[in-house]
Amino acid sequence: MENYSIIIPSYTVGPGAYKEIPKYCKRCGRRAVVIGGHKAMAAAREKLLAAVEGSGLEIADFLWYGRDCTFEAAKALEEQESVRTADMIFAVGGGKAVDTAKLAALHLEKPYFSFPTIASNCAASSSLSIVYKEDGSFCDFVHFLEGAHHIFIDTEIIAKAPDQYLWAGIGDTYAKYYEVSLSARGERLEHFKAVGVNLSRMCLDTMLQHGEQALKDNKAGVSSYDLEQAALTIIVTTGWVSMLVARDHTMDYNGGVAHAFFYALCSLPGFEETHLHGVVVGFGVLMLLMIDGQEKECKMLRDFNKRVNLPVSLSEIGVTVKDVAKVADRIIADEDVEHYPYRLTRDMILDAARQLES
Repeated sequence: MENYSIIIPSYTVGPGAYKEIPKYCKRCGRRAVVIGGHKAMAAAREKLLAAVEGSGLEIADFLWYGRDCTFEAAKALEEQESVRTADMIFAVGGGKAVDTAKLAALHLEKPYFSFPTIASNCAASSSLSIVYKEDGSFCDFVHFLEGAHHIFIDTEIIAKAPDQYLWAGIGDTYAKYYEVSLSARGERLEHFKAVGVNLSRMCLDTMLQHGEQALKDNKAGVSSYDLEQAALTIIVTTGWVSMLVARDHTMDYNGGVAHAFFYALCSLPGFEETHLHGVVVGFGVLMLLMIDGQEKECKMLRDFNKRVNLPVSLSEIGVTVKDVAKVADRIIADEDVEHYPYRLTRDMILDAARQLES
């Protein structure tokens, strides 16, 4: 066995989370630059400025990240004077904004802190950026040795965000349990990977217990206990699991049919532009369970999906069995299913699609 070290990002959560910025950020220097989406920065701006006032920290600039997480967008940010002279980067917003800021931080070798303003994915805590091409198609996964130095999760901002992001985040989050547990099936696990696999169960249980009420509270703009639990699991727990089960990137248990299904469908014209990632992944989990012969578990999850209005049929995500047939080979070839306990086939995928649609 080789030596290994585990570094998991810490977090602060609550309506006053940003007040802790000086405590965690001053050790990295004095000058910060904020990179994020327009709406995200607008939601966080006043709280960020209030948090650093009189602390010795300075926010030099607020910069829009771009339209997508691309290498070109990251390079454009890196060329900004305020980014080059900053001691640290504040990554503010959703997945693509945070991932772009992370790329710039990686290239410039600057520490970054993340400030998720929606609860839709684990970008704020994961050591990974999902990079797209300029035309919007998928390009690459970029892995980091470390994640954010600290995560600041303001639950008031999360509660006021559009509920569609939490809705999608629920599907993306419970997928983590099913994909990780299946990919790691039968493996001899190092301690940190075993921790990650076991922790992934929380990604399902918390959604089942708190997801429905969290959505109601998000729609009402209420920063509740249920919303906090759901947001922490979506943003933090999934990120921790991701880092633990794929630390060395030689045996990555993160992937599975659900994500391969989504990325394959993105090859259909206009699909990604009109569908939220986590919503499609949530349906992809039903595909995974049918392929794996877990019909009882599939029924349980279908019932949950109905309660929170996540899709339970292909028609609800605007595709047909014929569309699945068009992309079936892409699903099989996707790197998310490179490490699997058995070989996937077109017949498995199409049979699952037919059963779910019928």
